[in-house]
Amino acid sequence: MANYNEQALRAWDEWEATTGNDANDPDDFIDWAIANRKLHTPPEDVRKIHRRRVSEALRQVHRVDENGTTYRAKQCVSIIEQGRQRTLVFDVDRNGTPQLRQKASKQRRDAIAHHVYRAKSDVDHMNFAYPNDEPIQFELDFTEDYEERKAFERYEGEVGDVAEMD
Repeated sequence: MANYNEQALRAWDEWEATTGNDANDPDDFIDWAIANRKLHTPPEDVRKIHRRRVSEALRQVHRVDENGTTYRAKQCVSIIEQGRQRTLVFDVDRNGTPQLRQKASKQRRDAIAHHVYRAKSDVDHMNFAYPNDEPIQFELDFTEDYEERKAFERYEGEVGDVAEMD
């Protein structure tokens, strides 16, 4: 039996051919796949469900420091211990060693670099595959994006402070 990803991709390809649309909504696909018995989900173990939900909850914890910087308070780091990969979570304001903080930052940067590489490769392919279209631009310098988000976050904080005073 195919694993879930293979099963979902095979069904998606069938559904995509059926719709004939240029782009499709995964929610519509799920409705079709369930109605047509194309997806077979194995029962999930309760620990996996809780693990996913706890991980998501921990990623949502943000704080604002005295400089007005919003940061993710719970950081995670993957380590290999006794031949087994583990993910550890620490609160940046309460615990975690300098080595864990450095490793978490490096792993996060590596993940971002991977996503940027994949995105740029996708754009390069689309530009290659459709040479008659106007080329898609993909800027690799994110300094301006960072500064825009930082300014917007500060602005939101100021607007929120004023609203709380009213």
